[in-house]
Amino acid sequence: MSHEPSWLDPRNDRTTPFSDAELDVLADDFIARMADTQAWQDLVAEVGEQRAREVVKQRLAGQDANKLINWQPTFTLIDK
Repeated sequence: MSHEPSWLDPRNDRTTPFSDAELDVLADDFIARMADTQAWQDLVAEVGEQRAREVVKQRLAGQDANKLINWQPTFTLIDK
């Protein structure tokens, strides 16, 4: 039996994209950490808080390795 936490086991890796609810939580956490930064304040001043939040969610979704646009085949096609 391994003494490593289960989240280190690659068999437990997520295989689906983040849901909207998960993206909401990730965005909320990111914004809470960034709220006092000049970059966040500039973005909110430029596009408004709601649009800035959507930008954060889009960027987080784009970084999701399981999002379909980031999908890479795990096999090689062979021409016959």
